Amino acid sequence: MSEPSEEQKRNYFVLALVIAYIVIALGNHHFRRLLVYKKNKKILEAQIAELDEKNRELEKCLEEFEKNPEKVYYRIAREEYGMIKKGELKYRFIDKPKK
Repeated sequence: MSEPSEEQKRNYFVLALVIAYIVIALGNHHFRRLLVYKKNKKILEAQIAELDEKNRELEKCLEEFEKNPEKVYYRIAREEYGMIKKGELKYRFIDKPKK
């Protein structure tokens, strides 16, 4: 077979450039999409870890309530509603106004 002419070489080169451009353009798009997916995965994994921790805390509270419900009611009444026992004194501290 004979050597390809200069025009054929140029055509092959242009074709190779077009194919390379298409591969890079499509590959780059998928690569960016992959990076977004990885970022979203990390965010979701962090949310799952937070929810797992919250779930453990709630399970612990439920176990405590099932063992001794009066103690839980007592704690809630004191901490959340500010209730006190008969004969106790309640102190409230007021912050100084900021100037």
